[in-house]
Amino acid sequence: MDKEPLTRSEYRRQQAHKQTENPQTESSELTREESLRLTKAQLEAERTAQLKHRLNLMIIGLVVAIVIVYLFLFFVG
Repeated sequence: MDKEPLTRSEYRRQQAHKQTENPQTESSELTREESLRLTKAQLEAERTAQLKHRLNLMIIGLVVAIVIVYLFLFFVG
């Protein structure tokens, strides 16, 4: 650390120069809020898919149960 400390204006110029040399693309990096929003959206999509699957299984189960009851009543009654 044999360099002299920078003044505010020198530091700002140095930082501006670094940004022009190596610009970061904001579209490739996600902020915390965007990342959290994306995670929540993925979690919501997974839950929705699970609920759709459960609903389909329940509908199939009810249809099978109705058919069994109908056959039971037809042959027994």
